[in-house]
Amino acid sequence: MDTITDVRITETERTALTRLLAKARTEGVKLVRDQDGRHFATSTSTPGRRYLVTGYSCTCRGFIAHQRCKHLAALLAAKGWFLDDPNPDPAGAVLPTCAACMDAGMIDAPRSRWIGGCQTGYRDEWTSPTPCPRCQPVAA
Repeated sequence: MDTITDVRITETERTALTRLLAKARTEGVKLVRDQDGRHFATSTSTPGRRYLVTGYSCTCRGFIAHQRCKHLAALLAAKGWFLDDPNPDPAGAVLPTCAACMDAGMIDAPRSRWIGGCQTGYRDEWTSPTPCPRCQPVAA
């Protein structure tokens, strides 16, 4: 009788972060820092989306599933905390150039409208992503 053996090939955390750092650089992940010192990484799959990333975690789905991601690897490299990185990013690379959108290119603009009649109606409010007026001015 043949026995089936389940063989799992796992990579070390350092190897995984090295691979994810290369992926982050290839896909152009950008890191930005807000006024409170928090770091955000841009999403390459969803334009305008940013993920909060710390030295230990990230809010993206990849980190939630695997406990590591390209955003975390990019932050570790930018801060100089990634020991195997031969070319650390300069410290100025994490500073945002646009204070309005933190270099995401999109902002959440408030919207509202009146629903219903005068006595039974209500004000519906929401936000919707719109191009940043500072980074992407609308042509007249």
